[in-house]
Amino acid sequence: MVDIKRTASAASVTPGIPGAKDNAPFCIKVGTKVTFKSESKNVGFLLDFGLSSPFGRETIIGGSDRQVSVVANKPGCSEFSAGACVSGAIYGMCGETSTEIIVVVGS
Repeated sequence: MVDIKRTASAASVTPGIPGAKDNAPFCIKVGTKVTFKSESKNVGFLLDFGLSSPFGRETIIGGSDRQVSVVANKPGCSEFSAGACVSGAIYGMCGETSTEIIVVVGS
């Protein structure tokens, strides 16, 4: 599980891995099912992986009422940007950040 939320000044990506820090690169194995969601109320998100996506799709769109599950099938390092917006908010209420996901082959 990866939680995407809107913070006071940006967005935040936090994997459900013990000891993981917000927006820090994180590592998973090929074949891992990853669920992107927002535990914050009324938050929508857009993740942009570009052509280096390990999930076979360049963008992932979801939110607090729509989690998205994908399987990592391409090894390598993928930098991605994450945007999070509060629903119904006025301009300036969206935040953005970037981080990296590393997909490895192995046991």
